[in-house]
Amino acid sequence: MSGPCRGSGRLPRIIVGNDDSYLSKGLYLLYESVKHLGEARIYSTLWPRSAVGHTVSFNKPLRMNLVRHAGYEVYVVDGSPVDALHLAIAAHGFVPDLVVSGVNVGENLSMQHILYSGTIAVAVEAALMGIPAIAFSADVHLWEEFEDERLASLVKAVAGGLAKLVLERGLPRGVDLLSVNFPSPDNIRGCVRLSRAARRRWRPDFERRLDTRGRPYYWLQPIPLSPEPGSDVYAVVAEGCVSITPLHVDMNAPLSREAEEEIRAMARIVEEEALKALEGGQHS
Repeated sequence: MSGPCRGSGRLPRIIVGNDDSYLSKGLYLLYESVKHLGEARIYSTLWPRSAVGHTVSFNKPLRMNLVRHAGYEVYVVDGSPVDALHLAIAAHGFVPDLVVSGVNVGENLSMQHILYSGTIAVAVEAALMGIPAIAFSADVHLWEEFEDERLASLVKAVAGGLAKLVLERGLPRGVDLLSVNFPSPDNIRGCVRLSRAARRRWRPDFERRLDTRGRPYYWLQPIPLSPEPGSDVYAVVAEGCVSITPLHVDMNAPLSREAEEEIRAMARIVEEEALKALEGGQHS
C-alpha cells in the first residue's frame, strides 16, 4: 500500500468511477487494480450512461444509495457520471488525491470519443477541480470480456502502475489527465505507447429504415477512418499496444500575433454592429 500523503499523515484517497453503471465488470477490475494504493471508494451510475459526455443534472434531484454488488460496496447515483463525482466530493466530503475512471466498455480513441465519453468526462471534471485523474477504456464490446485473463492482467499492471506513479509524482506540468486505452484481448502485444489523440475516429453514415407506420427513422453507422501513425487509434488498433494520451483541459486556443489581430478586428466589427443595434432599439 502507498504511504501517507505528503504532509497529511493519511492514506491517499481514490475515487473509482465510470459511465457503464455499477453492473460493469470493468469498474470492479479497475477497483481491484488500485484498492491497495489507499482508501478507494466506488461511485457509479444506476444505468449505463455511455456517450453522455459532460452531462450534469441541473433540473432534477439526485439520489445516491450505498449498495453491495458482487461483493463490493458501491455508491450508486441515478444521474450522470459527473453527478456521481460531484456527490462524492460535495455531499460525502470525500476529496480524493486521485480519480480513476473506467474501465470503459469500448475504446475512447480520438478527440471525437474524448468529447463524447462519460468515462473521460469524470476525469476531465476532476482535472477542472485540480485533482489528478486517469481515464481507462478498452477495445471490447461486452462486460464479460473483462474476464479474459490476458486483458485483466494487462489492466491490473498498467492501471495499478500508473495510479501509483501519479500518486507519488503527480502529473507533469501542463498535463491535467491521462486517457489510457487497451487493445482487444486478441490484439494484445504487450507494448505501451505515448500517443497523441487523433482528430477523428470515424465519419457518420446512416441507415434509413421505415417503422410499422411507414415513417422513416435513421440508425447511425460509423465508418472507421484510417488511423495515422503516432495517434492513439494507430497504437491500439494497428499495433495492439496500450495507448497513453496526455490531455490538457484548457481549451483556449494559442494565438499567434497575426491570429490575435484578426480576431480583434472581427470583435471590433461586431462591436460596431452591436452598438448600432442598441442605439436602434433605444429609438424604436
